[in-house]
Amino acid sequence: MTDICPLCKTSKSRRHCARQDGAAICTLCCVAKRDESCGVCTYYTAAKQYRAAKHDLRGHNHSALPAGHFLAEIDPKVERTVNDALELVQQGQTNQARPILNGLLREHPLNHTVCYGLGTLLAIEGKHKEAIEWFDKAIAIYPYFTEAHFNLALTYQKQLDIANAVRAYRKLVEIGNPKELEVKRAQSFLDDMARSVRDTDGVDLDTYLEAMTEFDRAFDLMQRGEWLSALEGFRATVAKNDRNAPSHGNMGLCYAKLGHKTKALAELDRAIALDPKYEPAIINRVQVKQMEEGRPIDIDNMVNTDFSMERFQREQSRRPS
Repeated sequence: MTDICPLCKTSKSRRHCARQDGAAICTLCCVAKRDESCGVCTYYTAAKQYRAAKHDLRGHNHSALPAGHFLAEIDPKVERTVNDALELVQQGQTNQARPILNGLLREHPLNHTVCYGLGTLLAIEGKHKEAIEWFDKAIAIYPYFTEAHFNLALTYQKQLDIANAVRAYRKLVEIGNPKELEVKRAQSFLDDMARSVRDTDGVDLDTYLEAMTEFDRAFDLMQRGEWLSALEGFRATVAKNDRNAPSHGNMGLCYAKLGHKTKALAELDRAIALDPKYEPAIINRVQVKQMEEGRPIDIDNMVNTDFSMERFQREQSRRPS
C-alpha cells in the first residue's frame, strides 16, 4: 500500500525525493518544495523547462519547439486528480475512475499525467495494447516521465514482449535517478534477465535479443506457411543462439513440411536434448517419425512455440511455489 507523505502527512506519497534522502513524498509537496537545490531531479528539470519554453513560445505555435525539447504541462491540480483516480483504480473501482480520467482528457488532451492515468487504467484491465499507446503518448509529451517508462515496460513484460520490455527498462535506467524505486526495479529486471540468459543460453542479453528478433521474423513466415524462408530465419537465429529449443523445434517442423524427414528428426532431437521436457518437439517427433523421406508431412496440427512464451514458461517453472 502507498505510504502517506512524510511532509504534509495527508496525501499519498508518489515520488522519491533526493532532498528527503530518497523518501517518497506526494505530488503537491514535490511541487511546493522544488527549487535550484533539486539539482538534476527529473521533476524539477521538467518544471523548469516547461516555464522556460512557455515563456519563449508565448504567442507562438508550441509545435515549433526545437529538436530535443518538449513542453510538458505542469498542473498540480490535474496531477492530484489523476492520483485520486488511480487510487480508485487500485481499489478496483475502475468504473468510477474512467469518467474522471476521460473528463480530464477532454480538458487537458496533451497532459502527460492524464495519458499516464488512462494507460494505467487500461493496463490494470488487461487491455495491454491500448495501454501501451497511452504510455507512449505520455512519454512523447514528457520523455523523462519515469513512472510511464516503468509501466510501459511492465505492460510489455505482461504481454511476454521481452525485447520491448528490455528496451523500455533500459531507457528508464538511462533517464531515471538510480535512487528511485522504479529505476531500481528496472535495473533488477535487467540484471536478472541478463543472468538468466547467460546461464541458460550461454550468450549476452544483446545477442539474445538479436536472436529473438530473427526468431520473430521466422515465426511469422512459418505462420504463413512459408516454410523455406522460415527455415532460413531459424538458421539465422541459431547462428546467434544455438541453445534455444524452440528454434530447433521449429526448424524440425519446417524440414518436415519440406519433406526432409532425417533433418527434421535431427532438429527435433536437438531441441529435446536442450530441454528434455520440451513438449512441442516431443509431440512433433512422434508424427515426423511416421512420415516418408522426400514426402512433405501433411498433418496441419503440428505444434510450434513462440520464443518469448517459451522463456516465460521456463522462468515460471523455476520459481518456488
